[in-house]
Amino acid sequence: MIELNGSLSIEDVVTVACESERIALASNAAAKMRETRDVVASIVETNEQQVYGLNTGFGKLQDVAISKDNLKALQENIVRSHAAAVGDPAPVPVVRAAMLSRANTLSAGRSGVRPALVEQFVALLNADIHPLVPLGGSTDDLGANAHFARALLGEGRVEYQGKEVDAADALADAGIEPLSLAPKEGLSTLSGTPVMTGLLVIALNDVQTLLTAADTVAALTFSLIGNCPETFEKRVLADRPQQGHQTAARNIRCLLSDNVGIERMEQDPLSLRLVPQIHGTTRMQTEHVRDVVETELESVTDNPLVYPDGSLVSCGNFNGQPLAESADQLSRSLTKLTEASEQRTHKLLHDDAVPAPFLADNPGIESGLMIAHYTATGLVTESRLVDSASDHSVVVSGGQEDVHSMGTISARNLHNAVERVSLVFAIELLVAVQFASLDDDPPLSDELTEIVDAVSETVTLPDGDVHLHDKTETLAGLLREGFVDDIVGDAETARC
Repeated sequence: MIELNGSLSIEDVVTVACESERIALASNAAAKMRETRDVVASIVETNEQQVYGLNTGFGKLQDVAISKDNLKALQENIVRSHAAAVGDPAPVPVVRAAMLSRANTLSAGRSGVRPALVEQFVALLNADIHPLVPLGGSTDDLGANAHFARALLGEGRVEYQGKEVDAADALADAGIEPLSLAPKEGLSTLSGTPVMTGLLVIALNDVQTLLTAADTVAALTFSLIGNCPETFEKRVLADRPQQGHQTAARNIRCLLSDNVGIERMEQDPLSLRLVPQIHGTTRMQTEHVRDVVETELESVTDNPLVYPDGSLVSCGNFNGQPLAESADQLSRSLTKLTEASEQRTHKLLHDDAVPAPFLADNPGIESGLMIAHYTATGLVTESRLVDSASDHSVVVSGGQEDVHSMGTISARNLHNAVERVSLVFAIELLVAVQFASLDDDPPLSDELTEIVDAVSETVTLPDGDVHLHDKTETLAGLLREGFVDDIVGDAETARC
């Protein structure tokens, strides 16, 4: 059971999003929420003070006063009018992560909403009711957030027990009453960065696993065609002590056998020689993004903020710029990973020591892995063509809302980048395993031999270029699931 009190770790979110861990609103958080809710209730009761989004319109309509009789309708209308994102629904883990993130920031007690609002989020998550949340066209989460906000009211469509059903039917089956929104609660549900935060949490979880896989696949390729393992030596990395570089070098060093390389000085191609620098820099970028996301999970992303002393402050805490730029930077770093991997794949197919043209069993009759390399180059090009969404903005709401982070777009792009990384490295792994299978005595460590054997059994290599799509997708899934993690850990214990 994870209790919401305004502070979550990335691991907490992953557990709830991917493993359906149960959650609850902490009692001390509920007490803090009631303090600021009393402030909002007092303003509503006296009706002497105009507060944005509480008793006024939104955006350019902020000067339109709303009567006390229409405050409930104001909040429900913003949920309905803002559910404007389009396209296919987001994956369930992303939706769960987003809902958890929003419930958590509301539980911090700076939004002036009732504990009942957070408890409704908790009820839906614990019942595994997942709103269908499209992300297309969403810039700063508003258009996406409104889709899961509708489910709190028993409106819209949800995924429940493996089927798409009306939210009202799912809530009724789970014994949950639809929520009636009180003043400010619609705005507070829609505000902030929950979707981009959820996207980043899930992406980070995948990237951490893929970084170990990337080091392992590169170590296999280096074992087959590399000449200069001294590039991974401790003393070399100690002279430029970037932590990420050292970690990547250690992972590879631990996986190489003692008979890799030659005695005379040579220079390997940069895609082999710079693995510590390229992979290590992505590790460092990942750690930066992790810091940003962890801070976001302990932040209040709402507007206006409500304080127990009775003050309300209009601010920009809802803006997603730190997340947007972090997502774009990590996407660019992942693109560099794919560029180096694709070049190593090229070397595996064209090295002087290649056992057969394009690693085909029967060259000519079979094309071998020629087209697998085509696919890798296409995936790299797709990565290069993706623009940094955080560099752009829009002017909406009559010019009142004139700068947007585009963080939801940046975070979606990052998810696509993660998928491409897994596919490009799956192709490198596929090619390297085929190379090793055609080599009479490949200079592999026990751990890399174990990986080659496991991959060969999984994708039934070799059989030419038949079913390359299935093999690539299968290996990409294995890499995302972390099937090499334990092997790297064992090697580190044994050698490093």
